[in-house]
Amino acid sequence: MGLRFIKSISLLACLASSFAVAQMANPSPDIHEIVSRMMIAQQENKAHLRAFTMKRDYQILDKQHDRKAQVIAIITVVPSGQEQHKIESNSGSTIWQKILREVLAKEGESPEDQRRTEISPENYDFRMIGNQMLEGRDCYLLALIPKWQDRDLVRGQVWVDAETYKILRIEGDATKSPSWWVLDMHILLAYGEVDGMWMRTSTRAVANVRFKGKYVMESRALEYHSTSQTASEIQRDLKSGSLPGLAVNP
Repeated sequence: MGLRFIKSISLLACLASSFAVAQMANPSPDIHEIVSRMMIAQQENKAHLRAFTMKRDYQILDKQHDRKAQVIAIITVVPSGQEQHKIESNSGSTIWQKILREVLAKEGESPEDQRRTEISPENYDFRMIGNQMLEGRDCYLLALIPKWQDRDLVRGQVWVDAETYKILRIEGDATKSPSWWVLDMHILLAYGEVDGMWMRTSTRAVANVRFKGKYVMESRALEYHSTSQTASEIQRDLKSGSLPGLAVNP
């Protein structure tokens, strides 16, 4: 009995030693390497970006989860990354519809404006929090620390896939209120693969509105359709209302 116990302890010690050696041989990347690989993954995704259209649903809900406004838009993205949109339908309060249209206009910023707020070392400092599973994927969980106050920068966390280094989720608080009416805003952005391209699939923003309480803005992709059209052809069809039908659910 004593001999078997000693042998078991020796075996456990050997296994622990082997595991420690394996960890030293394959150390986890440090924060600088993770961010560097994340940026490479973003650039590779931009290189694979093709022109496509998607139908996206935008809604504003009050604290009772009653819908105050809804806008459904056809979003067209050209290879440069710039978005163009056409409103398909809208309903609800005129004031809240106006806010949703402003969200659409903001998403259609030029690539130059988008770089000002992208998840990059130019706009953020990063700090390693640890590893965390998200939707069955092992992720590096990093703290996002904005380098300046901007309503489009988020102080929070980013989940980076430990294998592909693609961003799966961003969650946090806007560092600056978008208006006097909004006291604070919590934002959640989710990303996923659609037809070989990595893109944002849903947005949820919870805002505390002065004198009104909590309101939620949600947007999600409903349908997707790739296209071989050029940017000028897409712009022409947006104006004429003759965009091709959408078919693929992401």
